Amino acid sequence: MYTSLFKKDDVRVTQAFSSSHKGVDLSRGVVRQPIYLPNRAVSGTVWKILSGYTKDGVEYKDAPIIYIKHKDGSGSRYIHSYPKDVKVKVGDTVVAGQQICCTGNSGHSHGDHLHFEWLTKWDNLNTRVDPTLFVMNDNMETFKVGDKVIFTGVQNIRKGAGDKFDDIGDTKVGQTATIKDGPRTSQNKQFGKGEDDDNIWWDMDFGGGSGWVANVGKFELYKEPETPPVTPPDAPNCEEYVKRIQTLEEENRGLVEALGASQGQVKLLNERVEFLEATLKSRDDEIRETDIELDRVKEERDRFEAEKNELLMNGTVKSASIGELIAELWRRITKAFRRTA
Repeated sequence: MYTSLFKKDDVRVTQAFSSSHKGVDLSRGVVRQPIYLPNRAVSGTVWKILSGYTKDGVEYKDAPIIYIKHKDGSGSRYIHSYPKDVKVKVGDTVVAGQQICCTGNSGHSHGDHLHFEWLTKWDNLNTRVDPTLFVMNDNMETFKVGDKVIFTGVQNIRKGAGDKFDDIGDTKVGQTATIKDGPRTSQNKQFGKGEDDDNIWWDMDFGGGSGWVANVGKFELYKEPETPPVTPPDAPNCEEYVKRIQTLEEENRGLVEALGASQGQVKLLNERVEFLEATLKSRDDEIRETDIELDRVKEERDRFEAEKNELLMNGTVKSASIGELIAELWRRITKAFRRTA
């Protein structure tokens, strides 16, 4: 069985926790095996190391007992190591996975092993509890009541905490459940079902039904799907853009100047056009007036011609010379011009 105390999966429980044995004895059958702070202890402080102890009236020297206070207020004790294999000292801060000591056969012992104890209150030996739940099979993800889990494999759902209880169904890959109770070691023997198995059991609520499931590595904490982060674009080459802006500003100034010059030329041309249009209108007015005067002269000429013909017919100007007639005609024309002036 795996335990992070050894970081090995072939560790045997040589003596379980009981009312007269307030800890658990663990061994691999190999002497002086490294012992580490277990995963669930997370971190702590070495607050005391005894060099020996007395049991049943017998004094055991060179039999260290290491006391560690965990950051959650619980505590642990490590017994039967040899003094030379103790890897920490009082006041040290230790973290999960850090070596504390080695297995040994010091003190009241009958073979190389570790006697490990877990205290719910770090300085009170009367709070020692069965450490099996805390250190066995603890390579798997730790859970607590209220956690939502998702199943990665198919396994049995039992009516109780143990493989001898009735099978009431199977999990499905991708199925989720919420932990409502646990953890518990096997209760087969307690309920007269047979020998206990080595699993840690959790009571799961499947939404419409519940049951006990062994932690055999087929479920894990459910994690909400993560939205992939948006990768911002690479920062632009600002210097290049500044140069481009400066170039565009220079081009814009040139265009503005050219536009101003063109507008000046357009203004001059518009003024010239207005002058020419005014001159043309004046000439048109003069032409109309000249046409009117011409029409009047023609009328005077026609009238004079008519009068002349009438005088000739009546013999009034028979004796008049051609020169006199022309003079009379010019007199009348100039008279007509003076009348219209």
